[in-house]
Amino acid sequence: MYRARLLIRCAAAVCAALGLLSQALAQTDEALTARLKARFEGDRTGACAVAAVVEPAGVRRALACASPRKDGGPTLDDAFEIGSISKTMTAFLVADLIAAGTWTLDDPIEKHLPPGTRVPSQGDRKILVRDLLTHGSGLPRMPPNFNPTDAGDPYASLTEKDLLNGLVAARLVGPIGGQAVYSNFGMMVLSLAVARAHPSDLGGDFERVLSERLFKPLKMDGAFVARQPTGVRLLPGHLSTGEVTPNWTWAAAPNAAGVGAVRARLDDLVRYAQAHMGLIETPLASRLRATQAPLAHGFGMNWMVSRFLGKDTVRHDGGTGGFSSLIALELPSQRAVIVLVDTSLGDIGDLGLLAHSLADDKLAVPKPRRAVTMPEGLRKALVGEYTLAGMDVQLRDEDGRLVAQANGQPAHELLLDDRGDLYPASTLIARATPVFEDGVVNRVVWRQGGREWEAVRKRAPVSR
Repeated sequence: MYRARLLIRCAAAVCAALGLLSQALAQTDEALTARLKARFEGDRTGACAVAAVVEPAGVRRALACASPRKDGGPTLDDAFEIGSISKTMTAFLVADLIAAGTWTLDDPIEKHLPPGTRVPSQGDRKILVRDLLTHGSGLPRMPPNFNPTDAGDPYASLTEKDLLNGLVAARLVGPIGGQAVYSNFGMMVLSLAVARAHPSDLGGDFERVLSERLFKPLKMDGAFVARQPTGVRLLPGHLSTGEVTPNWTWAAAPNAAGVGAVRARLDDLVRYAQAHMGLIETPLASRLRATQAPLAHGFGMNWMVSRFLGKDTVRHDGGTGGFSSLIALELPSQRAVIVLVDTSLGDIGDLGLLAHSLADDKLAVPKPRRAVTMPEGLRKALVGEYTLAGMDVQLRDEDGRLVAQANGQPAHELLLDDRGDLYPASTLIARATPVFEDGVVNRVVWRQGGREWEAVRKRAPVSR
């Protein structure tokens, strides 16, 4: 009887201790959540985000939404499309092949493609594995024959044959091994080669290779490409207008998925970051470290290696039609930050600043972008005819609304946020910044799809 009472008391003490620990963790997470909310609450995009800060002492997690969602929004256990963060996982598979002695960084990529595949070259200089990993291949951003049949799911109809035929048709945009030109096309080709090169028992199946070589050893149980694990919910993505948009698929070219098709939960990427920083023991450690080493053009093996806000950082961001993501590893301090957003943030571009501000409370958190009423004076100052990327574009005032229309294309109402940027009210994802010169607007900087152009007024208004 006495022993039973003692056990009960001990159990109570343990429960109390666990309660205190739970409260401490909740307080830590509450502080991180407050910083995440400071970025997203009231944001014009309607985005929801989850984040984690990973350190030797533990993991802090947070979730925040711009506004309440009818469906309740995401949870910490839901899967997001992580976009180009997938490229770092493809890089691991390359490091795996190098460690096995079957590949080298200096192999011409044609060696690992189907026999007879024609790959662009410049004299004797061939495109090497290292060129693809560091975006120095000279290949264009997308295949030259890329013509999506569905803008909402652009890769669904792309085939492996399309990719290999695209190599034949491609014109290099720069010298091989020269300045980096970010190329999704190059990474699709590398992904095909990786799928072919791994052991035959994996069947030349990229997702199976990735699962067996990376996900299962690291217990990334919710990570997948197309074979969704039981009990894991894949979130719907959203446009920056708040509208739901289809998840991207790769049904016709599944082995090209290493360019950006992985879906994962927050804690899957927590495990991935911990393994990269040596915070968990894994036999994969040396191959993960190999991907981080600088090679060329500010890249390791697909990782962007640089100093960011005064800290040595290895990072990669990602984006799909309805999601945005970032993982940043501060290797010297063994600290990582992960941010996953269920909305395409397009060219807003502050996830890097947000990630570092979540990890360091001395840094200011970027503010949300809030919609504001466009002043009549600004609307009138913008009205006129412009030239943008070779197209004629009109900005006109229609019943107090600013409307933009390129010749032969649909019209889009432009709204204003509190940063002074214009953005379409439609499904078009873009951002435009008016440039004032002597009190008038003669130029508008247009950002879309990771690129930037200037819309130049055809006939400048008279300054007053």
